Amino acid sequence: MTTLLIDDELGQRARLAAECQGKTLDQFVGEVLRQAVGGKEIQIGSRNGLPVVLVPPGTAAIDPADVARALTEECI
Repeated sequence: MTTLLIDDELGQRARLAAECQGKTLDQFVGEVLRQAVGGKEIQIGSRNGLPVVLVPPGTAAIDPADVARALTEECI
């Protein structure tokens, strides 16, 4: 189990999207993360003493605006 710190607005949107889908926040975030990483090997590194996910070269970056837009669309 891991604790994540996310922006308050994004957290609220995620809670709303989870509620709209009849899921817990944990279930919703877990599913979104599984889709985002697509089963590729994940490497964990460290930067400035904080853990980071190392993305393989050529992997598209995750744009927070795309995440927010997807969360909004899920409830429409």
